[in-house]
Amino acid sequence: MFALRQFIENPEDYIPVPPEIRHRRTEVIFIALDEVDATANPSQTALTDSGIAEYFGCLPDFPDREPQGDYENRQTMA
Repeated sequence: MFALRQFIENPEDYIPVPPEIRHRRTEVIFIALDEVDATANPSQTALTDSGIAEYFGCLPDFPDREPQGDYENRQTMA
């Protein structure tokens, strides 16, 4: 396996593919290494503006289930 790791300080709208990995099966992973203010991210702003953000984490803790009994053995038709 050939791996190439690059750090790009200010990525543009496109990222050039190095010659070593052209025409090969390649996995591309984008990870931002710095934190960005939430107001600068339009998708995050859309979540808070629409009111969806207030529902994050609101699923209640469900009680433990009682035992459901033994599995029923059924006859199969051959």
